[in-house]
Amino acid sequence: MSTTATRPTAVEGFTGRFAWLDPHDLVVDPYNHRKQRDAKDTTRPDPALQASVDELGVLTPLVVRPQTGDREGMLGIIFGQRRNNAALAAAKKAKAKKRAYRLVPAIIRDDLAGVDDEALAMSFIENKDRAAATVRDDIEAAQQLALMDVTKTRKARLARAIGLKPAELAASIKAVQLTDEGLKDGVEANFNLIELAEFQEVEDVDGALRTLKWAKRRDLSEDNTKRGHWKHALAELRAKKELQRAQHQLVEDLTAAKIPVLEWRWTWTDTTTRPLTDLRTADGGPMTADAHRDCPGHAACIDPQEAEAIWLCTAWRQHGHTLSPDAAPDNTSRTADQEAAAQARREVIANNKAWRQSRTVRHEFITDLCNQPEASLRVWPLILSTITDTSYAYYNYVSRFRTDLVAQFLGVPDPNDSRSKFSRVNDPFADVIAHTSPARAWRILLAHVAAAHEVEHMDDAAWRNHINPQTIDWLTFLEAEGYVLSSIEAATVATGRAQQAEGDQQRQAESEADQSEDTEQETDRAEAPAPAAA
Repeated sequence: MSTTATRPTAVEGFTGRFAWLDPHDLVVDPYNHRKQRDAKDTTRPDPALQASVDELGVLTPLVVRPQTGDREGMLGIIFGQRRNNAALAAAKKAKAKKRAYRLVPAIIRDDLAGVDDEALAMSFIENKDRAAATVRDDIEAAQQLALMDVTKTRKARLARAIGLKPAELAASIKAVQLTDEGLKDGVEANFNLIELAEFQEVEDVDGALRTLKWAKRRDLSEDNTKRGHWKHALAELRAKKELQRAQHQLVEDLTAAKIPVLEWRWTWTDTTTRPLTDLRTADGGPMTADAHRDCPGHAACIDPQEAEAIWLCTAWRQHGHTLSPDAAPDNTSRTADQEAAAQARREVIANNKAWRQSRTVRHEFITDLCNQPEASLRVWPLILSTITDTSYAYYNYVSRFRTDLVAQFLGVPDPNDSRSKFSRVNDPFADVIAHTSPARAWRILLAHVAAAHEVEHMDDAAWRNHINPQTIDWLTFLEAEGYVLSSIEAATVATGRAQQAEGDQQRQAESEADQSEDTEQETDRAEAPAPAAA
């Protein structure tokens, strides 16, 4: 005999009805758990909630109950006070723009009329037991929205609703890839969503968190809204990561080729190993990697400053090689001059690398500068002084072959990309000029002037020896516009100014010496006896 299991009876949890209500018509129930206070008013909506209500209205129904006593006929909010306050603020903004405002959804609990104890308990529970979403929950939700196939306008509207800008929404795609530890560290460091995304790029680089925290503190202390120190630090970390990646790949390639990889040493004179640059072939010629490849002692190490293999022989005497006349003998240290030369070379390599990293950040800044709504008071003097300077004539000639920087700064494709110098586009920026209003024509000139300075005065050797005054002037202009100089750029400006001051002092001393000499000659002539009369 079969039996059918009886299903438990389901009952309603409470008696209530749904309604759309005007937020102006509601009052706060006297037993609402949240109270308005002078300090830390928890009834005030936070920016994220306000942004959501401004865009989409109140999405979660309030719970209200009929009031009694002198409030007879009113509806009081048991919970949802912050949502209603956000709706009131949104209504005020809509009225100011002469637009309709939204009603709020609500559940009216007629069964709680006069039941104050239960109303108080419900309000307390609603506010106390609600668990906040984690930061990763928030970022993953933003990432899901960023990846949805909806129109850009709709996506931007929904981003505003959750309190994000379009750039922050896009950044969530990278930020969500942070490890749990990296996300925790970034949140504790008060990194915003864009900074979290950028941190994710370099999370595995040694010292990345410390470097970026230091850069953010400097930007905040200097009120630098363009995040100049952060961008320089990020460029340095990206370069370091790329160097580590290239070095790791090089080690893998050498290992796959069955070439032993030794640890780096600054000197090999106290070992049986020597770099091939210290050795000579049997006929006295330079020892190359190709010539040495079949030697049993063939090996390599990785230059720590570059992704470059330094070729070695691990037993050069045993395998019949000879030392170059310029190589240091075994068991000797480099002389002071050799050490100084090696240190100077390391400094040049490091500074060249730092200078190139600064160029990347500087070019991003110039691109933003050329796309701001209007020019600052410093832009026109720079443009006019540059185009009237004789050096600009040289750039006019060069610019026939270099339109890439101008295009980059204007934010347009290079019209001469992939073309040879003999098939360049005539009037390459005619389309940009035709579609630029007279009020913004300055940006085209600024892009050309910036490209002229970058080509002529900011090459890899610009930081070395005697600093070009125009290099100093260009960096000084950018700094005044809000660009943060990198360490190497700041040092270059300081050195250049010191050189200028020294030159001014030398010219002043020479001028005073010339004046003194002229005075002495005039005195000698005045004191000379008059010629005798014939």
